[in-house]
Amino acid sequence: MEKLSSDQKQLDEGVKIFDYSRRVSKAVGLWPLASNDYIFTFSYCYFTVILIFEWMDLYYSLDDLNSVLDNLTENLSFTQIYIRGIILRIHMNRLKEIIKNTIGDFSINSFKNPSEIKIFMTYIDKGRFFVKSIISFMAMTVITWYFQPLTTPAPVASDNETILFLLPYRCHIIFEINDSKSYMLTYITFAPHTWIDGCSHASIECLLITLVYYLRGRLIILAGRIDRLSGMETLEWKNDLQDIIVEHIRLLKLGNNVIDIYSTSLMVYMICTTTCICVIGYKILVNCMTGPDADLVQFFIYIFAVYLIMAVFCFISEQLMSECDKISEAFWNCEWYRMPPKTVVNVMFCIQRSQRPLTLKIGKFAHFGHNMLTVVTKTAMGYLSVLRNFLVIE
Repeated sequence: MEKLSSDQKQLDEGVKIFDYSRRVSKAVGLWPLASNDYIFTFSYCYFTVILIFEWMDLYYSLDDLNSVLDNLTENLSFTQIYIRGIILRIHMNRLKEIIKNTIGDFSINSFKNPSEIKIFMTYIDKGRFFVKSIISFMAMTVITWYFQPLTTPAPVASDNETILFLLPYRCHIIFEINDSKSYMLTYITFAPHTWIDGCSHASIECLLITLVYYLRGRLIILAGRIDRLSGMETLEWKNDLQDIIVEHIRLLKLGNNVIDIYSTSLMVYMICTTTCICVIGYKILVNCMTGPDADLVQFFIYIFAVYLIMAVFCFISEQLMSECDKISEAFWNCEWYRMPPKTVVNVMFCIQRSQRPLTLKIGKFAHFGHNMLTVVTKTAMGYLSVLRNFLVIE
């Protein structure tokens, strides 16, 4: 009895991995289990206004390449977060059912023995580590970006001694800022955007990572159950196999739902991120050629955060495929040839389905894998070489 209580306490502690996603998601009304229309509407109306002014600034900067690139650095980042937040909101009901089913598995009734709980908790702990790391680096990035103008000496206009007030984001300001009071009030009005942007981004990524690590834990447990079929009596083998097939179908359905919800979101992320890497690479190159600038710290933190998130996506996608491959291998090695023809057909179906492993998809044409970082970097550097020609000409 004490052992059961201890195991359940472990699982109760493990389910707290959802607390990280819940806290940041509820801040912007994106938590599927308790969506708040009022908070979401306020947050994304504010976000929409900021984006409109960002795009207005881009329009008025079209005659200056450096101004355009400065704008795109943050404009594309905010745009992809905005679009992906809307996509998450659209799929709120589907995510609600997925999370409910997932949380329901944090019960001792979902496991055959304590060793399965231990294996499952190992994956949950790994997922918790990645989620906490992502939130930390996102927080560091948005905070650094917001306060960076305050640590940079204010430039002076070339035609007179007028000080140019630097704001945290490149938005088109529709009124004149001519004194410190109006500057500080304007600066403070951007503070909610830092919160909304950071929480929206963290909500999207952390929920995905949490669900993937849950799937990995359940899949590796399922592979272990299949391995234990060897040596069982026929009747016992048949009964356990039926439970395994049901669980396999359930996990595949859940995994495909998660992948389908995030496929468009990840495509938007990759398009905007590749362009951002190119633009920031160009800005770093300009800074290195014209002299060091305080902006470099800001840019390096941003680049590091972007590559960290992409590396996590590639890693968890590869590992998810690996767990699916283990399921296929386990079915092959489970002495299925000793079973009646009808049972063999079921096993063959499971093997065939395992040949299409779960993986994070980028739209309908690609997926995250071990070579994706190389592909993105090569693409970004290709664009950068074109931009570099402008720098050489100048």
